Amino acid sequence: MSTWTRRGLLTAGTAAGVVALIGAGSPPRRREPLDIVTGEDGFSTPASAAAGAVTFRVRTTSTRTGIVGIARLRRDIGEAAFRRHLRDVFEKESPEDVIQASKNLMADAELFGGAMAVRGSQSSFTAWLPPGPYLVLEYKDFEGPYVGRNPLPGAEYVRPLLVHAADDDGAGRPRPSATVTAVDTARGPRFVLEGRLRRDRTLRYVNAMRGQVDELAVYPLTDDSVTEADIQRYFQDIRTPEPFDLAAQLGTPPLSPGRSAVIETPLDQGRYALTSWVTSMKDAQHLSAHGQVLIVTIP
Repeated sequence: MSTWTRRGLLTAGTAAGVVALIGAGSPPRRREPLDIVTGEDGFSTPASAAAGAVTFRVRTTSTRTGIVGIARLRRDIGEAAFRRHLRDVFEKESPEDVIQASKNLMADAELFGGAMAVRGSQSSFTAWLPPGPYLVLEYKDFEGPYVGRNPLPGAEYVRPLLVHAADDDGAGRPRPSATVTAVDTARGPRFVLEGRLRRDRTLRYVNAMRGQVDELAVYPLTDDSVTEADIQRYFQDIRTPEPFDLAAQLGTPPLSPGRSAVIETPLDQGRYALTSWVTSMKDAQHLSAHGQVLIVTIP
């Protein structure tokens, strides 16, 4: 069993309106992406950005890093409390403690997603950021000794990002070829795909679930016989053989309800599993254990 499954313990928040990243008209110019490099030898992040649609390129130099996210602390919340509650989300054991830790975290910050990167390639994401102070963080630093660098509390990779007012209204908004939306249904949480995923185009991810943060974890499937039911069974009992390579994870870390992000990942032709390690606020089980699994094919 991989201890990577500990990263699934992120849960709910408060609902907000979905932010659209697709502009109706052509922007006058395209902004240059901002670079984030994470690794055991350091964490390089931008200090500032212009408000609007902000694109970040993410690269990791280590297998112990590579899940980068953006968060904004709520009023009167300190960074130390945010760090402590994020650690609690991964370290607590009982379902009751996991849910309470997640409630504390969601009371601390709004999560804007990010990018999951693997060593040797580059991922990117675009988030709509209003002016204000933000944090750029490495999620793996909070996930324990078997996943990340395992730094001491307070020494995790967290850097400030100041977003200032812009005069171009978010120029350079990407135009994805497909949208994946996380939704609640009578059968449980599901992913809904609109459009077609393509190797050379971005993907928009929308968290439309009520009171529940969610992520999009993407894995290549090398075994053509693997089904969505097989993957759901794995999330129900992670002691069973893994249906995909956990080290090949791409996608975006959690977004708060009502948030969206546009991601660009190094996808090749083939089948991919769209999953979520995030846990339900109802029973602290992984959302993919409840059926939030979707297999897609990149032509």
